[in-house]
Amino acid sequence: MNRKDVHLPHDDLTVDRKLSVVLRDLRDSPLECVSLNLLITSLGYRSFVPLLVIFALPNLFLFVPGSSVITGPPLIFVAMQLVLGRTAVWLPDFLGKRSIEHQAFARILTRALPWIEWVERLVHPRYWILSRRAADLTVGLACLVMSVFMFLPIPFGNTVPALSVIMMALSLSERDGLWLLGGFALSFASFAFVAGLFAAGAFAMMRFF
Repeated sequence: MNRKDVHLPHDDLTVDRKLSVVLRDLRDSPLECVSLNLLITSLGYRSFVPLLVIFALPNLFLFVPGSSVITGPPLIFVAMQLVLGRTAVWLPDFLGKRSIEHQAFARILTRALPWIEWVERLVHPRYWILSRRAADLTVGLACLVMSVFMFLPIPFGNTVPALSVIMMALSLSERDGLWLLGGFALSFASFAFVAGLFAAGAFAMMRFF
């Protein structure tokens, strides 16, 4: 990793561009390296989406033991900022200044962009009635609760909350009401599952004593 950072002109950045367009511009730019801070600045309001997805994704796979211990705290950190109404994700300097050489970044994006564009074709603006602040607050709170659930040591309890976070993050990016409803449905299912576990545990303890 290289720590040298380069900044793009702020005038070239818009919050309404698709994620694939922003990433393609970064890939085709003459930068020497790309830092997390630069990526967040380039994505603007959309910087929440890739970070929520990146931190939730490992929890979808049951063959990654202990992933929630690593990804849970940063996921909570990002979701809390969304609840608080920040326009972009803030990272501490020791994380934000970390950078990767542009050549390596371009190789990664060349492979990732077809998948990102495929998802973007599935998620698109429809049935969206929330204002930006209302969407940030509701999605942020739901993602915060789900990230706490993922952090709890519940056997096989990470997959559904992680999927709900990913669906809600993507819905927020493209203002897709159907994906938002799907994400909330999974959130309610996760909440019912965790509440049922705690209720069963409390009932068992009451019977024991």
